[in-house]
Order: sequence, then structure tokens, then C-alpha cells
Amino acid sequence: MNNKYKETLLLGSTSFDMRASLKDKEPSFEKFWEENNIYQQKIMSNKAKPLFMLHDGPPYANGDLHIGHALNKSLKDFIIRWKNASGYHAPFIMGWDTHGLPIETAVAKTGVDRKTMDSASFRELCQKYALGQIENQIAQFKRLGMFTDYENKYLTLMPDYEISELKLFAKMFNDGLIYKALKPIYWSPSSESALAESEIEYRDVKSPTIFVATKIVGISKLPKDTHLVIWTTTPWTIPSNQLIAVGEHMDYAIVKPENDDRNFVIASSLVEKVAEQIGWTNVQTLDHVQGTDLINLEYEHPWYANKISKIVAGHHVTDEAGTGIVHIAGGFGEDDYMIAKSHGIEPFAPIDNQGKFTTEIMDQTLEGLFYEDANKVIGMHLQEMNKLLKLKFVTHPYPHDWRTKKPVIYRATLQWFVGLNKAKDKILKHVNQIETRPKWAKERLYQVLDDRTDWTISRQRLWGVPILGFYDQKDELVLNQEILNHTISTIEKLGINAWFSEPADIFLPSAYQGQGLKKEKDILDVWFDSGSSAIALEERFPEFKRPYDIYLEGNDQYRGWFNASMINSVVYDDKSPYKTLISHGMTTDEKGGKMSKSLGNGIDPIEFSNTSGADILRLWVASTDYTDDQKIGPEIIKQVSETYRKIRNTLRFILANLADFNPEKDYQKDLSSVDKYSLHNTTIFKNAAFKAYDNYQFNAVYNLTINFVTKDLSSFYLDFIKDILYVEGKNSVRRKQVQTVLFEQLWALIDVLRPILVHTIEEVYQNLPWTKNELSVHLLDNKVLNKLESDSFIETWNQILDLKNDVNKALEEAKNNQIVSKSFEALVELELKDDYQNLLDFIDVQDLAQIFIVSKIELKTKTNDFVEYKNSWINIKPRNGEKCQRCWAIFETLKNNELCERCFEVVDQNQGAVCD
Repeated sequence: MNNKYKETLLLGSTSFDMRASLKDKEPSFEKFWEENNIYQQKIMSNKAKPLFMLHDGPPYANGDLHIGHALNKSLKDFIIRWKNASGYHAPFIMGWDTHGLPIETAVAKTGVDRKTMDSASFRELCQKYALGQIENQIAQFKRLGMFTDYENKYLTLMPDYEISELKLFAKMFNDGLIYKALKPIYWSPSSESALAESEIEYRDVKSPTIFVATKIVGISKLPKDTHLVIWTTTPWTIPSNQLIAVGEHMDYAIVKPENDDRNFVIASSLVEKVAEQIGWTNVQTLDHVQGTDLINLEYEHPWYANKISKIVAGHHVTDEAGTGIVHIAGGFGEDDYMIAKSHGIEPFAPIDNQGKFTTEIMDQTLEGLFYEDANKVIGMHLQEMNKLLKLKFVTHPYPHDWRTKKPVIYRATLQWFVGLNKAKDKILKHVNQIETRPKWAKERLYQVLDDRTDWTISRQRLWGVPILGFYDQKDELVLNQEILNHTISTIEKLGINAWFSEPADIFLPSAYQGQGLKKEKDILDVWFDSGSSAIALEERFPEFKRPYDIYLEGNDQYRGWFNASMINSVVYDDKSPYKTLISHGMTTDEKGGKMSKSLGNGIDPIEFSNTSGADILRLWVASTDYTDDQKIGPEIIKQVSETYRKIRNTLRFILANLADFNPEKDYQKDLSSVDKYSLHNTTIFKNAAFKAYDNYQFNAVYNLTINFVTKDLSSFYLDFIKDILYVEGKNSVRRKQVQTVLFEQLWALIDVLRPILVHTIEEVYQNLPWTKNELSVHLLDNKVLNKLESDSFIETWNQILDLKNDVNKALEEAKNNQIVSKSFEALVELELKDDYQNLLDFIDVQDLAQIFIVSKIELKTKTNDFVEYKNSWINIKPRNGEKCQRCWAIFETLKNNELCERCFEVVDQNQGAVCD
């Protein structure tokens, strides 16, 4: 190109960099938003609009954020930003779960001894630690670009929150839902605390299983020296045996093996299987008896030879496993507990909080021994007494403490419970009325709640909200509505730490003072804490009314926060906490494996943001089907980064070519046919993306954007308009028409991508070449675009694009055959098939040439040189002529042997100039 003409081309310019440099730019935008209170401004400007509440589930205030946090909060952020830009007042109040064992453990690791320090001082250390962790996580959430006010948050350790929670406890107690009882519950020796079912996870363990012979004694019709055969996977519970249960209507066989002198009773259907497992040979069946024949017979205790117990009916006994005869230890199993209580027997659980045998066991070989270590001692002693028929190890799923990852036991202890049966119908009625995404989630939540009968709400810790209760000198509970109201009122004045430092009388009405009453030492379950958040938030902000619009958390929360929130809210005042429940899956590596630092496949979201950019991470979140498990890894990130690059390059191209466009003066209402078609497609894209946002389908937004950028823009409209943008006169109507379309396409991308690429779209906005009405793009509402055309118009344009496909195929073949080297140098000879003849009434041939990016199209009658395609016959030739020194197109003649007529006119009128 002649240099004197190069400077007359309108190549466009923008300060929006081609290189993203997100790691450097993003923190400056985050600082800009914070310093200018952009979130607060937007929320205030939306005050009069309909309220939309997404209630944030509280992450735990301990440790750095992980990839799951990033996914969860990004999904919420998409929704909050979208709602605030589309006609709603959508505040986002982030919350933190601040009580519980992990914080106690973290404080203890600093060298603090919880058991020697006074309780109030230890709690102060826990609070200080929790607040420090929250500040750390806030800094990290800021780096991910969250749209919220971090000064306006909720914490489960806030005084107003704790009072709301205590009022809920009082309401439950006064309604008769809360009671204290000795019952078997999940107990964690490693945490020294009771656990709720939601705090249990199952892991495979290798456990000893034993078959034990217990001799039938006293009067019976059974042969002499007959023994019941019991089987258990917990040998350590054998000394705590209280009863043996049989199936009342089951058939039992009395058998005699060749290699044992004794007779044994086993479920008839299990004889062959048990004989094989124990190693019996030539087993002879002597007789059959029914379960009813065994009930009330006595047997010699398997551990204490001088103790006699009896056989009872067991509702849970089957012949699916074991021997069909079940060892009952009422202190170590729910069914065992129920059977023991029904026979007037108190559960026996001689295990302390650390999982060690107490003196109650009355056996010096076991006292002080950890229950797992006792398995070997018990097995050896049973063998010495000739009661151990077989010991073998099996691998099976076993409940573990989800915090410490150590095994738990089922142990009868005195605990506080919420009895759910009274409220079950109300709770399930509200579950039926909610919406869920995915659809199957409703049934899952319903089932989890339907299966719950009692909720263990007491924990034997210090760092939490205390259970309000008092005990007399006989350890009998003294509690009523008057006491609860007075106690809560006192705590409201003195602060909750006073419960752990002041004497009981301080919290009691005068009528109960001076009686030597003692305070309850247990605290409330952390799920009771977090499950109270919907109520606590409403009491703090009366304008926020339950049910809230959305809860959005991981699919592990059906047994956790979703569950506890529904129970607490319905029990409190018969309101659901949420209208819609959305759950997402877990994040895995690219092969679907669990992510962890030890495996080296974990991704630190902050480290990632500080190297590759938070917008890339957010774009990955948008790309996933979050309702299922999501994969992330180097290859996936590479693909997402490539998508980001395409989007950014497209935005940059549009910005550069709007550098001299003034929307107030240059916006064109009269457009060409191709412009209208492109705006129609832009409207379709924008409306579809808006609908996807409304349905919380962010991966649909992602896919729609990719399709729009690559197909509608890069491969079509932006491709052929370069000739118009660069070559036409600066103020030519045609150029302004194209810029008008670009203006609308840019706003479509801004509105669609603003909730996801929060930093990048802010950068786009700050680089707009015209005067901006707002300080930040995140203060704007979505811009309506309604440029739809008729069906017949679109049908004609679909035909044009079909014809374009024909021409592109012909050009590709011509290039392969070295007939032409570049499309815009080609002469396309064309004969249309009958169905396409009407196109010439719709669009000029030369306009077609520009849209198809060829030098010239000539309508001809086909010859043997033509090749048939789907819609036409085509022959490709190089166009004969001279190359214009400004636009490089081929023409038969040039002005002054240098310029085509169009370029000559532009240069002559001095309309060409470099954009500034």
C-alpha cells in the first residue's frame, strides 16, 4: 500500500488493550468499586424496585477459600448482579458460620489449654480467631469480584443473631418440641462431642467381626448344651450386652456340626452360609423351632458368666445377614435402645467422652481402654471361654466425624433433642410448595426431612451459643417459659459470654434464686446456629420477609443447611425460609477425581486469580452445568481462556471502530437490509441470554455468547464491514449505519457479560469513547433491544447465507486449485437455482459481493466451467484489472492509475483521517 493513502484509512483505535493483563488490572477495579461504594450506590438507586432476596449460606470462618467457595459465591454473584440490573432491589448480605470445634481446635493449637483456662477467656480467644478468619476471607472474596457490602454482613457470633437463636430455642421448648433424654446418638471421641447426622460421612474401614456362642440356660424344651449364635461387627459392645433378639415369625434350625460337641441355634435360611463362614463341617440339623418358641428363654451372658439375660422379639431382626439372632446393647444402637427401653431396661453405655471404658464396666482388663483397642482383648477372652466361634476382618463403610475424619460410635448419652414428629406435617407441606433446581432436589429434601424423627442439638463444647437450662441438687431439669424469658433478657443486657462466667442466679427470676441451681454446660449444634439465619436476618432487617427468593448451596446441604433452615423456620412461625432451592455439585479435577492439596490437583482460587485473572475463573463457573459435579484443570482452563480471548478481541474490535461515533448525533434509524438482519440476530441473542439468566442457566449464557461472537459477529458481520469501516468516508451514512449496529452489539455484550466478566466489562465501559452517564458499568440497568424483523425477511436472509455457503465452498476449491489466492480478488460467476431467483429483488448484486467479501459477482448462464452447488451453479475466476492503492480491491480502471472511484472521492473530499 502506498504510505500516503494508508494514513487516510480509518483503522480505528482504542486504549482497551489486546492483552488482558487481568492479574494487574482487576485489583485496581476492585479498589475503584470499593472506594466509590458502587454496590451501595446501586442498591440505594434500586430501593423502590421489587425486592429480591438471595439468602447467603454461611461459609465456615476457618481457613482460606477453596475452589468450591469460588464456584458457590460466583453463582450467587451472577444472580445478584443480574437482578440488580434487570428491575429488582437485590441486596446481598454475606454471612459466616463462626462457632464450633474447628475454631476451638485452631485456638488450642496455639498452645491454649481449653480445660485449664476459664471458659469466658477461651471463648474470647475463639471469637478473636473467628473474626480474623473472616477478615482474611473477605479480602479473598473481594479478589473474586463479589458485589456486596462487607460492612453489612451477618455472623452467627453477633449478639443480635445469638438472641434470635435463643428466642427460637425458647419457642421450640415452650411448644414441647425440645426435650432432654438418655439416647444413643453419634458420638465422636476425637471431638469429644455429639454429632448430628449431617456431620457424618462414611469411609471404608477394616473391622473385626465375630460369631459368639451364648448358652441357653434354665428351663427349655431345647436339647442340652444348646447355644445361640450371635454375630457383631463391634466386638467391643459384647460386654454391654443386655438382651438377645430373634425374629418372632422366623424359622430357626438347631444344628450340630461334626467338629463341635455343642448344639447351635441359627436362622434356618442362614445355616449353610454361617457354617461356611465359621468353618463347620458335616452340619446336622436336629430340629426346627419358631422365633416365638425362643422368646423369654434365658441365656448366659457372653461376658459375665454369672449374669443371666433373656431372649426377646426384635422388630429389626432379618435373615439377610449374620445369623438371624441379634446381640442387643441398648447403649450403643438406636434399635437396641428401643428394644431395651420397651422391656424396662435402662441403656448401659460404659464408655466415656474420649471413647474409653469407664469403671461401670466392672472389669479391670477393660477399664480405661479405648474401645477399638478393646476389640483384641475381648476377642481373646471370648476364645479362652470357648465362646468365640470365628473372628474375621471385613472392609465396610463406617461413619466418621466429618471434621476430624475419625470414626464415631453410636453411644447413649444424655442429650438435648428436637422432636420433629409434631411438626413433621407442617415441614413437609412447605417442602411440597417450594421450587427446586434441579427438579429431583425436592424429592431428595422431602425424603431427608421425612426420615428425621429427632435432631440432636446439644454439643459438649465451649465455643457456641449456650443451651439455656438449669438443674437442681438432684440433677433434675428446671426450665419453663418464665425462666427462659428472664434468662434471654439478662443475656441481651450482659452479653452471651456472661453465661460462662456469671453464677446461675444472675440469669434466674427472683423466685428461683438461692436454690443452688446449676447451669447447663452444653452448647447448641452449629447447624442450629446456621439454620436460624433466615429468622435472625428478618429480625435484624424487618423489610426482608421470609420466604426468601433463593437458597443456593452445594448438594451436601440437603442434610445440612437446607434441612436445618426449613425445620427452624417452619417451627418458629410456620413459614418456609425459601421459595426456590438451587443446589450445585462438587468440583473435581479433569478426570472426575476429588481435589486435594496432597494430590497436587487442587486449584487455589486466589492464586489462580492473581496469575490468570478472576474473570477467567468466573467464566469457567459460567461454562459449567453447576447442577452436576464440575470439572476443572489445565485443559479445561485452556479452553475457557481461549473463549475469553475471542470475547475480548471482539470487544476490542468494536470499541476501536466506535472511536469516532457519537451515539447522540450519529445513531442511524434507517439501516440497510444486512444491518437489520444483524440487529435481529443481536436481539435474538440478547433475549435468549436474558431468559437464560432468569432461569439461572449460566452455561446457556456462556454457549449463546460463544455462538454469537464466533458465528454472528466474527464469521459474518464484523468480517465484511471492515471494508466499510476502514475505507468509507468518516462521516458517510453507510459507515454510520454500520457503527450504529456495532453500538447495539457492544451493549448486548456489555449487558450479557456484565454479571460474569465483572472486571473486563468495567474496563470496556471505562474505555467507551463517548460521555458516560454513570461512574461504573455496574450502576447501569440492562438496555432493551427490540429489533426483530418479519419471518419472511429472516427467511430471505437465511437463503442469502445458504448462497454464501455455496460461494465459500467454491472459493475454497478455487484456492486449492490455485485459481485465486484471496477471496476479495475473485470474480464469482453465478447462476441461481429457481428457488433463489427472488433474492435479486431483495438485494443488490454488488452488496452481495461486499457481504461475501469477493471482488465482483456477475450473473451468468451456466457453462461447462460451472460447478453445481446446493443453491446455485458457480464459476470462480481471478478478476482482471488493477489494484486500488488504498483499499486493495481490483477494478477495471482506476483514477490517476492509483485509486478506485470510491477511494478517490473520499481522499478528494478530505474525509479520510486517522481516528483519534
